[in-house]
Amino acid sequence: MNRRRLLAGVGAAAVGGLAGCLGAVTDDSDGGDGDRSDYDGLTVDTLSVAGSPGDAVPVAPERVTLLDFFATWCAPCKPQMAELRAVDRQFSDVHLLSITSERDEDAVRSFWREYEGTWPVGVDPDLDVSSEYRAGSVPTMVVLDPAGEQRWRHSGLAAADSIAAELEAAGAARDA
Repeated sequence: MNRRRLLAGVGAAAVGGLAGCLGAVTDDSDGGDGDRSDYDGLTVDTLSVAGSPGDAVPVAPERVTLLDFFATWCAPCKPQMAELRAVDRQFSDVHLLSITSERDEDAVRSFWREYEGTWPVGVDPDLDVSSEYRAGSVPTMVVLDPAGEQRWRHSGLAAADSIAAELEAAGAARDA
């Protein structure tokens, strides 16, 4: 009986932890409607760490864009980094940008190094970007075409092949 209680407690904690990832980044706004004018000029500050310039970058420049909303404390976000690295190696013309709402920049830098991020990582502590793209859970990915139209949204883990297919559908070409 004690073993059953222990296993039930561990299972409940695991489910609760995952639910925490899915509901932790919230905002009551409806965000944008997908019209490029909603996002024109929207920038995010990036950290100075491997692959990231350390200054403000446009969220959606006029090219295919993959936005990855994540958190360092989110368990599914950790294996997602390997999938994103695989995508980044295949699509050099895609604007890949990871965005976190966390204020602890040292924790984000540490995560970035540990999970080998090689593209820009933005910090959005006031949820400006997260609200615009209605990223209410982590991980969430959004693919935009060059016109800034949202072409795909996914919450939870996504395989590199699935992400790549959505990037191609938005107009991106794989590297030769």
